[in-house]
Amino acid sequence: MRRLALATMAVFLVVGAFGIAKVLHHPRDAVTAVATPAPLHDMTPITLKPGQQACEDAVALSPGTRVIRIYSGAPTPEVPQLRVTVHGEGYRAQVLSPAGAGAGTGSDGVYDTRIPAPSRSALTTVCVQTAQRSGQSAILAGSREARVRSRSTTTVDGRPSETKLGLVLLSGGPRSAASHPKEVLQRAAAFDPPFIGWFTLALVGLLAVIGVPAATVWAALRALRDDGV
Repeated sequence: MRRLALATMAVFLVVGAFGIAKVLHHPRDAVTAVATPAPLHDMTPITLKPGQQACEDAVALSPGTRVIRIYSGAPTPEVPQLRVTVHGEGYRAQVLSPAGAGAGTGSDGVYDTRIPAPSRSALTTVCVQTAQRSGQSAILAGSREARVRSRSTTTVDGRPSETKLGLVLLSGGPRSAASHPKEVLQRAAAFDPPFIGWFTLALVGLLAVIGVPAATVWAALRALRDDGV
């Protein structure tokens, strides 16, 4: 009976460890900053006719920023290409979103536009418009949801817009949490009280991953011993 109980517990622990490892090593888009989150539930389109321009201010670039992600409000194979201009605090770049149909072109729901690597952190303004001065309008995804909060403001042709443009900054390639644990913990600690840093969160994580299973095994073994199993 004792061996069966231990074997069952071992199976649960192994499965749990495998699940945690899979989550930590699962590659996903590495976000460096969020100017305005993507719409949570209700998408409000921002339509840009050729020649019109939407801008988002207070967009924080870091040396690790490589991609600006903007969300398409009408993903189809025929979405227009975007021209993205970034400027502020000594940084300036003007680039085009990927052309054609495929990942990051807008046809899959996101425009992933690569920018030159900033030499330092900078607070910038990001402006977008259609790459062509004639032809199809660009329909971008925005939000008026009260839960979507950010310090960035959106303007269209210089006029304030109640609809916030969804805009996220990425490092330029999927990475797993295990590949940059300190950075992940530092970002998590940013939402906690000042005295809780990344090292404290690391200790709590180790306690949860190692201490809790060890305590469970010890408690089970003690209970089995006390029962005389």
